[in-house]
Amino acid sequence: MWVIRAVIIALVVVCVVGFANYNLGPDKTVDVDLIYAQRVDVPLITVVFWAFVGGVIVSLVGFISVYIRLTVDLRSVRKKMRALEHEITTLRNRPIEESAEFIEKQSGAGSGILPKPGSER
Repeated sequence: MWVIRAVIIALVVVCVVGFANYNLGPDKTVDVDLIYAQRVDVPLITVVFWAFVGGVIVSLVGFISVYIRLTVDLRSVRKKMRALEHEITTLRNRPIEESAEFIEKQSGAGSGILPKPGSER
């Protein structure tokens, strides 16, 4: 949801800056020297507008990549949580004697942690 809101805000700002670009006189100009091209007497507001648009695009790509990564992480954590909840439910529903035998098998035979059902110490 926050991504949609960020895109809408960015579009509104781009429209406002674009409106200012078309309504501003060409009295303030700069020379733009890019690697692949040179421009002479470019209005300053045009340079600011395109720099802003480039920044918005780079920011959106960054935010979207973070959002996708967090969504994937959240999905894996939810999957692990469901597996752990299933394991807890299984352990809660297991009879006590069966659980004692299971624990004894896990800890090693004859370790003496829990006595076998029916045997006395």
